[in-house]
Amino acid sequence: MIDIIVTKVYDHDCDICKHMSRHDRATFDSFPEVRYQEVSLDEITQPGDTAKPNTYALIAKLLEKYALNPDYTVDLPVYMMLSKKGDYLGHHVGKATIVELRDRVKSVLEKGLE
Repeated sequence: MIDIIVTKVYDHDCDICKHMSRHDRATFDSFPEVRYQEVSLDEITQPGDTAKPNTYALIAKLLEKYALNPDYTVDLPVYMMLSKKGDYLGHHVGKATIVELRDRVKSVLEKGLE
């Protein structure tokens, strides 16, 4: 049963995003309760014809509310953690170890079980 949907927001030119790609999918996929997906920042800010407008609009809104810096920039990558209904559960920004990502998912799962 999927309890959390993790969406990685990244940029193709982001070195930290590339670094995180080495282990983020495998880390999130190791949890049966988690579905993992990726979307580039360009897709959110300039959605094309094949875009998922409702999903991208929700991610953009949550990025603005929870991950926006005071200078209106976003540090990448951002891992947005949502319920199946689209409720915000948490996020992680920037570089992390496998252990840090796993702990963040565990923390969000535990909160959801309370």
